[in-house]
Amino acid sequence: MSSNFKPEPSAAPSPPAPARQPSVVCILVLIPLMLLELVGMAAEGHKRSGTFAGAIMKMAAALGFIWIVLGGSVMFLTRHRIRQWVSKSPLSQGATFIGFSVALALLEEAVTTTLTNLAPRFGSAEAFITASRNYFEVVIWHSVIVIAPMFLVWAWLLARFKFNPSAVLLLFGANGVLAEWLIGGPALLMAPFWIFVYGLMIFLPAFSYSSQAETPSPRWFHYPAAVGGCLLASAAVALVVNLLAPHLPHFGSTLTFPRNPN
Repeated sequence: MSSNFKPEPSAAPSPPAPARQPSVVCILVLIPLMLLELVGMAAEGHKRSGTFAGAIMKMAAALGFIWIVLGGSVMFLTRHRIRQWVSKSPLSQGATFIGFSVALALLEEAVTTTLTNLAPRFGSAEAFITASRNYFEVVIWHSVIVIAPMFLVWAWLLARFKFNPSAVLLLFGANGVLAEWLIGGPALLMAPFWIFVYGLMIFLPAFSYSSQAETPSPRWFHYPAAVGGCLLASAAVALVVNLLAPHLPHFGSTLTFPRNPN
């Protein structure tokens, strides 16, 4: 006896979920390490309350909470909206990228300089995390002046290679770790902290950069070359700054209690 039953066609297999970029995985690993460092700094700062070292630890923890936790969360949650806004810029992509990155670096230094001026509230009027209490002196002679050349390097790289924004964050963060190590800070021990402090200056501009469809992906050697190129550009400007204002304690272990704005 024949049957009218017809088996239903099997559903098409769902496509496999895209694999996470290695840089994204690395960031996901670094986030809890960075948070542990912030908690550790805050706890140790509280333990050493009223001392120079304790105040610096508290100020560094405050920087991490304000710039990394709060600022980073806002950047991540608004990244698509900001990319749409940035796409309407009348400037070229390279100029927009550089201007946006410099603006974020200036914002980060506004946080650090404010914390230095609030040093007495952290337990020691002599504590500092910037080379001056004067914001303009900080950005012109100490920090942003030597960070901005790195943005020029990245504008050149992004115009030629399709870097993942999370990879840009990590590579720029690596430059930050090296920079802090060169000036004698606890950079390697605090690497997760510094990676996000520096990396968040460039993540949104890199995320907002629209590469052409034909732009090739970077080869493996482009990654260390990006770090090296940024270091060379920054060092060249640092030499010029030291020549122009040799009386200022710019970048090394000569940094002492910051100069007053007046």
